[in-house]
This record gives sequence, structure tokens and C-alpha cells, in this order.
Amino acid sequence: MNGILDKWVEIPIKKLEKFNRLQTYKKMEELNIEISEEILMKKKTKSNGQHEFIELPKTTRPRIVIGEVIEKLKKIPEKSIDVIITSPPYWQQRDYGEKGQIGQETTSEKYIQKMVEVGEHLKRVLKDSGSYFLNMGDKYVEKNLQMIPFRTATEMQRKGWMLRNVIIWYKPDHMPSSIKDRFSNTWEPVFFFVKGTGKYYAPEYYVNIDPIRVPHTSNGNSRSDLPLTLSEDEYQKRKDIIEAQLTLINGKYQGKFKGHERNRGASPGARLSLFGEYYTKQRAHKINSESETKIIQYLRRWRGKRNITSKEIDKLLNKKDTAGHWFRLDHGRSLPRPEDWLKLKKILGFDDGYDKIMTETRYVLQTVKPHLKGKNPGDMWNISLERLPDAHFSIFPTELPKRIISAFCPPNGMVLDPFAGSGTTGKAAMQLGRRSILIDIKPEYAKLIERRCGLRKEKTLPKFLDENETGD
Repeated sequence: MNGILDKWVEIPIKKLEKFNRLQTYKKMEELNIEISEEILMKKKTKSNGQHEFIELPKTTRPRIVIGEVIEKLKKIPEKSIDVIITSPPYWQQRDYGEKGQIGQETTSEKYIQKMVEVGEHLKRVLKDSGSYFLNMGDKYVEKNLQMIPFRTATEMQRKGWMLRNVIIWYKPDHMPSSIKDRFSNTWEPVFFFVKGTGKYYAPEYYVNIDPIRVPHTSNGNSRSDLPLTLSEDEYQKRKDIIEAQLTLINGKYQGKFKGHERNRGASPGARLSLFGEYYTKQRAHKINSESETKIIQYLRRWRGKRNITSKEIDKLLNKKDTAGHWFRLDHGRSLPRPEDWLKLKKILGFDDGYDKIMTETRYVLQTVKPHLKGKNPGDMWNISLERLPDAHFSIFPTELPKRIISAFCPPNGMVLDPFAGSGTTGKAAMQLGRRSILIDIKPEYAKLIERRCGLRKEKTLPKFLDENETGD
């Protein structure tokens, strides 16, 4: 084990030998010591103390697991899921006739408590970079709407989940109603959760909404045809012309915020009206989290070679409590600005390996222009229901999980639906080239899932393994 750890840990392995071997990983995490997630997974996927973990699917063929949801979630390795999408049985709506089913609790409070408990197990299997999308329906009791979805969301927030959005799923073909003393129900909420950090910083989770952007209906508020970006050389050559053009374009502000500039809020349009268009100098190369970590590890090695502390570096640079952030691997980390990078290079004497991405700059036009790939789709989704010939009820529409997976599951990522039903989430994951695990308590749904995902044509139920899951 030492040889493997030494490859990933930045301290001599002999310093770890004083720890009990069974506590080494835990201690390393407490000390914020860099360790490969792959190594942690190899350790954690062997056993969770009571249950042997299932083997994660290697292809886009969904892995179907039949059984009580919490017991089956215990079989999934820790932090192995990229996105969870599910619509659990609604409270007191349908009896599936299965022992341990959720939805038949005697009170809404007990149902909410059960869903929060399920959420705690989902939190264990979800990666720190993952997301959880929960669709829930509500219920009237003696004409009183129970607010079950929102009460559940509030309880989950108390358990450490962060609620990022409440997506309104509007159903244009919603169920008609003959009710005369209230309005028809036409929408359901989809709660977008991420794992809270419990600390001062926001969580970092995977998201890329570009695949689900929608076409623009206008050309934005841009005032000029100036280039959005200019290299350092281009800007210096055209500086006088650019500044003259911006002065002519921006003019003198006479809008509604005159004299009340502080009340402009966060509106980009208001900022444009007040301050006009202008260029800001920024780092030319985008540095993602993985590259940032490598650069910080690089700086840590050179600081170690020079045997100098962060406070000593601060003193040399005439700064206070700044350099320490350049050597941290937790969420308090940051990278030196281009000018600070060159000063730090003189102090530590490191090579030119990262000079290009750390010091090259460009000028970026601050304006309001439409995103080239379309606009953010917003939190109101108009999606029709779907129906199956062999099901007497409406099913989760494929378009809904497809949108979520496209934006929140990385390529070759892992999707989980703990209340799979007819397998819509698995079908969407297959269509998008993602892997998936589908859990449901009802054995009869296994053949429906396989048929919907194009896995089999037989009418007989699949042969279950000892742990009631289908093989690849």
C-alpha cells in the first residue's frame, strides 16, 4: 500500500506509518492531504461493513437492482454517482403491494421522514461534484394541500443539502379536472439539490448547460461591434481608437438610476446603462480545477525545495495573508495573479513550465451580448407527459431526465434512479451515452425497463442474481 500512496501523497510515506493502518485514509482526509479518488474507491468499494458493493456498470446498459431502496443503496459504492434523478411514489396514491414500499405511510410526516432518510443514503453514494434532482407530487387531505414536496425540501436543507433551484415542470397535457372550487393542478416541482459543504464556501459541482440552451429571441443590448476579446498586442495597437470609440458610444448617462446608482441591482443591462462598455484585463487561459490543483502542487514542491514559509513570502512581496492561499489544496486555494507569478518565480526559482498559462493576458469587452450557444433555459420547463401501452398510468417524460443528464452528468458519467419505475431515466442515460443504475422494489418492472431500454424482447421476467439485480 505504501508504494501506491507515495505516488499520490506529497509527504514522505514514513510520516504516515505512525498512524494505524486502518485510520490512515481518514487521517489523510482530515489533514487535507492530496490522495487519488481512485485509490479511495478501491478501498471503499470492497465492503461497507455489512454489505458487499455491487460492481458498477461499465457500459451504457442499465444495471437493474430490484429490492427495498435503502437496502439496495447500501450496496452502491460511496461517491460513485454523478447525478441522481428520480420521482418517488407519491404519498397515498398507489399501493404497489410490496413489503417495504414507500408511499403508503399513515401520515404525510412519516412519508417525508422516510424520503429524508433515503436522501441521507443518496448523499453517501453521490460524488461531491454531483447533483440530485427530485420530482415529487402533492396530496390534498380534506381539501387541504399538504405541501409535501416543499416540506420535504426544507427538511433536506436541514440535513445539509443545498437547494439550487425549484424547477417548475409544467404539463401542457395535464390531467383534466372537474373540480369547481379551486384551480386545476398543472405543474409539479423538480428540486435541484447539491451536497452542502457545511463551511463558508459554496460546493463545486459539475454543470454544463450549453447542451440545453434555447434560441435567443433578441440580439441583446450590445452598443457596439467591438471585438469581445483582444490580445495584449492587439489592444495596445488599437488602444487610442478603441477608447475614443467607447467614449462616443457610451456618452453621458441620463437613465432612471441617475443619482441612485447603488440601487441598480445585479442587472447586466443596468450596469451597461450606467458604466457603458469597457475592456478589462484578464488571464488569457482558462484554468480548470484539475489544472489549478496541479499548479498548486507544483508551487508546493518548489516552496519545499526553498524551505520558505508562506508568511516569509508575504513579507517579501509586501502582502498580508495572501501567499498562503497559493499553496492550499482545499477550497481556500487561489492562484497568483500574472504579476505575482513572476515575482514568486524570482523567490522560488521555479522553471518556465507554467509561465504561458499563468502570465498571458487578454482584454475582454464588458457588455451585454447573447450567448453564442443560446440562452439559459430557466426554471420553467414545458414538457408533455408520456404514456405506455402496457401501463395504465402516465410515466416520467424522457425529455425531463435527458435535459438534466445533458447538463449535469459528465461524459461516461453514472446516473442513478432509486425509484426507477418504468426505467425512463435509464433510457435517457442510454440515449446520451451515460451509464446508469436503476433501483425499484417491484420485480415486474424489471422486464418493462429492459423492454423500454431495448435490452430484451422476451415476455418472461429476467433471471435475478442472488442480490436481485440483473447482470450486464
